Amino acid sequence: MPTRSAASHVGRAFSGLCLAGLLVALVLVVFPELRPGSGGDDRPSYAGLTPAQPVQLSAADVGLTAPLLGSDRDPVSTLATPPDDTPLVTWWQDSAEPGAAQGQTVLTAHASAEAGGLTALADLTEGDHLDVATRAGTMRYEVTSVRTLGPDRLQRASVRLFDQDAGDGGLVAISTEQWDGSRYQRSVVVTAAPLGQPEG
Repeated sequence: MPTRSAASHVGRAFSGLCLAGLLVALVLVVFPELRPGSGGDDRPSYAGLTPAQPVQLSAADVGLTAPLLGSDRDPVSTLATPPDDTPLVTWWQDSAEPGAAQGQTVLTAHASAEAGGLTALADLTEGDHLDVATRAGTMRYEVTSVRTLGPDRLQRASVRLFDQDAGDGGLVAISTEQWDGSRYQRSVVVTAAPLGQPEG
């Protein structure tokens, strides 16, 4: 049989545990942000966005801001020919509008030795954010890949990159560079997943 001393020790230990539990519960009530899994207050929240024409692309992580001009010319043809205005960034009008649930928003630009509307794409990394301002609000995307492709690889990838029957409303941004007189020698291709319209 346990002695009175042992029983007393057990009782005091039990009382101590009860008191500690009450203190923890009190702290969690007063400071709910300390609850396990309650870090959501620190995470940004996003809302849906009505699909609308994009007017500007920005990426604060790399200091990129570029106005967008709609074009009905398919991106394969657009990327194959040097434009009159190199810094110009175009949105393919047959691609998804930001906020759409299907397809992908396609943005293209060219770069010369002096300028380029999307040359900063090469400085992006996975997890960076891209914001596309539209006539209805701003859609934020999270970069999922940054790749540099030669002309042949870009040609092979173009069907998937520009497909509007698949995708979940993501973003494809391409900067084609190093014109050699007949074609561009490389393209920086960024894909990004839609997060939504930032709230707050």
